[in-house]
Amino acid sequence: MNLTPYLNRVTLLKNIPVTAQIELTYRCPQRCVHCYLPQTSGRAKTVPLRELSTEEWEKVMLQLKGMGCLFLVLTGGEPLLRPDLAALCRRATKLGFAIKIFTSGAGLTRGLMAGLRGTNVSRFELSFYGPPHIHDPITGIKGSGLRALAAARALKKAGFRVKLKTPVMKATVGELGYIAALARKNGFEYAFDPTLTLANDGERSNLSRRAGDRELEALLTDPVLNPVENNASSTPAADSPVCGAGHNTVCVGPYGDIYPCLQLQIKLGNLRKKSLRRIWDSTPWLKKWRNTAVSDIKECASCADIEFCSRCPGVSLLEEGDIGKPYKTACATAKIMHRIRP
Repeated sequence: MNLTPYLNRVTLLKNIPVTAQIELTYRCPQRCVHCYLPQTSGRAKTVPLRELSTEEWEKVMLQLKGMGCLFLVLTGGEPLLRPDLAALCRRATKLGFAIKIFTSGAGLTRGLMAGLRGTNVSRFELSFYGPPHIHDPITGIKGSGLRALAAARALKKAGFRVKLKTPVMKATVGELGYIAALARKNGFEYAFDPTLTLANDGERSNLSRRAGDRELEALLTDPVLNPVENNASSTPAADSPVCGAGHNTVCVGPYGDIYPCLQLQIKLGNLRKKSLRRIWDSTPWLKKWRNTAVSDIKECASCADIEFCSRCPGVSLLEEGDIGKPYKTACATAKIMHRIRP
């Protein structure tokens, strides 16, 4: 019996942060042209702060455990740059968390893999953009594509599940078949994300990198590139929460800042000033957000394509300045899915 839908529904309605997205660092050796973090491109307007220490992250885990969290997603920046990554995973394992790591593969060593053996790290998800002549210009680092593939193979050989993840954009849209075949050959999972988001500071250059509607339709209608099981959906009830952000998902930044999720960058508080429980239970914005239902998003609630839509409030906020507004990629994708699905 698959209990995931039940668990998601219960935690969503009871505001239990069952999944925590943990940004261990904003540091990254790569400079990917499409990255949503202004810190990795040198655009951040503030001086980098002191990252949470090993001890501080352990306290975060204890707070999350006490609030019902079960799943940790460790990301960055590049989480493999944290020298205490294995120690943090061992501590998380002792607390019973299931762990996934989002990475470029940069910084992977035999020592790190050995340190992670026996932990609850269930999967590594690696950013991958295609053959070297495509991958390397995107990251800005010569040889990064071959190193990412070598890291994926090493992790697979070490017994970890590996997933290649690719944002769909003009530079990668012609390489999706290659990536899918490469993944199948090596026993990797793979996924293609049709939503190329703006940067967290609103920088809009990614608009020019997005694939067109024709390319999106080709992806979404291809059963190999986009298996039908990836598209299971049901019409959201009018009184349902808009999404899981701030309901059953929470994001903790490297300096202790708390956000509803990675994509919805509304700062709720800081763990160096308040406990997670206090932020989670008493922040005015969260209280208002939790009383917002699908029916309150007027422009979307009456849309004929809503059953097929995966609109993200965080992207709406970045692109349209309003968490309740539709945006081009979500609308285009929903229309395509409505056409091709019964």
